[in-house]
Amino acid sequence: MTEPNDASQVDVLLDARPRSRARRWISITLLLLALGVAGSLLLRFLEGNTTPYYMAPIIRGDLRPQLSIKGRAYLVGEITVRAPRDALITAVPVAPGDTVAPGQALAVVDTSAFAQAIDADRLTLAAARDQLARAFVESRLADARIARYDKVWHESAHRVPSLDEMDTALAAVRSAALAVRRDRVLLAAAQRRLDDDMANLQATLPRAPIAGVVVRPLVAPGSQVRAGQPLLQLAPLDAPARVIVPLPPGIGTLPAGQSAQVVISGIDGAERAATLLRTTTDPAGVRQAEFALAPDPRIPPAAAATLKMTLPVRHHVLLAPNTALAFAPHCSTQPELERSSLCLLDRDGTARSVSIIAGPSDGHRTQILGGPVRPGQLAIIGWRAAPGASGPKPGLPIRDPAIAPSTPTAP
Repeated sequence: MTEPNDASQVDVLLDARPRSRARRWISITLLLLALGVAGSLLLRFLEGNTTPYYMAPIIRGDLRPQLSIKGRAYLVGEITVRAPRDALITAVPVAPGDTVAPGQALAVVDTSAFAQAIDADRLTLAAARDQLARAFVESRLADARIARYDKVWHESAHRVPSLDEMDTALAAVRSAALAVRRDRVLLAAAQRRLDDDMANLQATLPRAPIAGVVVRPLVAPGSQVRAGQPLLQLAPLDAPARVIVPLPPGIGTLPAGQSAQVVISGIDGAERAATLLRTTTDPAGVRQAEFALAPDPRIPPAAAATLKMTLPVRHHVLLAPNTALAFAPHCSTQPELERSSLCLLDRDGTARSVSIIAGPSDGHRTQILGGPVRPGQLAIIGWRAAPGASGPKPGLPIRDPAIAPSTPTAP
C-alpha cells in the first residue's frame, strides 16, 4: 500500500515535502525546552538574586600601582646645640620654625648661683677700690711728712728732727708705697673674678652658632642639663629638604631617581617634585625611601608630608577590587588582627574570610601577593540585603552566621 501523495502543486513547484511525524515531535520538544528556559530566566529575573551580597571576581591582569604614603620632611645640615655648662633650664623662648640669628640665646637658664657670686665679686671689688683709695691717702700723707721733715732737717743744720724720727718717716713712706702696690693687685684680682663670673654667666646661655631655623627643642623648662647635653636642633637657612617615607610590602626595588610628588602639611598644599635618593632599612626591618626636595624656606622642619608616586606597570598579577578589601572586616571573625583579608563566596553560597598579603594598588584594584586565592573566585564587595529587619547600624561591623573563618596560609 502506498502513502497518498499529499503534495500540492505549490509544494511541487517549491520542491518541498511535508514533514515527517518524527521531525514534528523534535521541533515541538525543542520549542518546549526553549520556553522552559525562558520561563526559568524570567522567573529568576522577577525574583532577583537570592544571595545577600554583591560580588566581584578575582582576576589576573595588568596593574599600574599608585602609591600615597605618609612621611616626614626634614632639613639637610641640621646641627645639635648642646649645653655649654651644667644648668637648670627655666624657659625655651624659641619654637619649631622660628628663625634665629647668630649668637641669639636659645634657652633661659637659672643664674641665681652666678648672680650671688657676681654680687659678692662686686662687693669685693668695691672694698678693694676703697682700700686702694685709703692706701693712696696714706701714701700721700707719708710723702708729705717726709718732705716736711727733710726741709726742717736742712733748715736746722741737721739738729731736728732726730734721726729716729727721720727713719720712722722713711719707713712710713715705704710701707705706704707697698700698701698701694698690694691694694692695686687686690683690686685687679677682684676685677678678674668679676669678669670671669660674668663670662661664665654668658657662657651658660646656649646661643645659636649660625643663622638658621629651629627644628625642635630637645629639653623642656625645668630640666636639669649637664655640659654637652643636646638642647635643640637647628637647620641652616635655605637648607635643602628631604622626605622619608616607609615603603609598604610588595613594592620591590625602586630605581634611584624615581620621581614623585610631595605635599607638605602646613603650607600652601601644592605638589612639589621629589626625586628618590636611596632606600634603607631601619633597625625594625622596615624599608624606607628618602626623597630630595628643592630648597624652600617655607617648608617647616619635621613637617608631615604625603608622597605620591606611580610605579611601572605589573603584568599578569592577581587582582582584587579595593571594595572587597574594604568589606572584608565586616565578615572577619578576628577583626582585631591587623592584616588584610577578603571575604569569598563558595559554590555552596557560604561566605568565608581568608587572610591575604596585599600589595600595591592603583586606587581601584589591589595586587594580591599571597594567600589562598585563585582567579575566578568571587569576592564579596558589599551587602545586597543586610541581615536583620532594621538593617545594619552605622559604624558597626556586620557578621553573617554563614561566614566561616579560614586559616591563613603562607604565600
